[in-house]
Amino acid sequence: MSSESYEIGYGKPPKDHQFKPGESGNNKGRPKGSKNTYTLLNEILNQKIAIKENGETMRISKKVAILMQLVNKGVKGDIRAIQTLFPHLIFADMKEEEIRKILTALNTDDRAIINTYLSNRDNLEIIAEDEDCEADDL
Repeated sequence: MSSESYEIGYGKPPKDHQFKPGESGNNKGRPKGSKNTYTLLNEILNQKIAIKENGETMRISKKVAILMQLVNKGVKGDIRAIQTLFPHLIFADMKEEEIRKILTALNTDDRAIINTYLSNRDNLEIIAEDEDCEADDL
């Protein structure tokens, strides 16, 4: 394609202004090792802190400490804490039930697959033995 027949316009920059192979419009890009907000939050929540419970010092993550405080407030009757926890409790119960159903189904399916495999394998061995006998007869 010659430069005379190349149409310059929207989305079609001149050839000398196009990116070269292996080159992008953002040469510096995102610096390696930079973290997004979700990663930073997760790191902060996973930091260990020391707490005293029943006179005993324990080291737990900040995430666990927050959940413990929320549950303790809910137990004491804090309506906001209960409203915050309740949907998660229902979801956790549903999830456990679904996991049990899936595991039961997988176990049933796995047993069926194994039984099918074993019956097919036995049939293959019988067929192979018959073929060996016929080959010996020749």
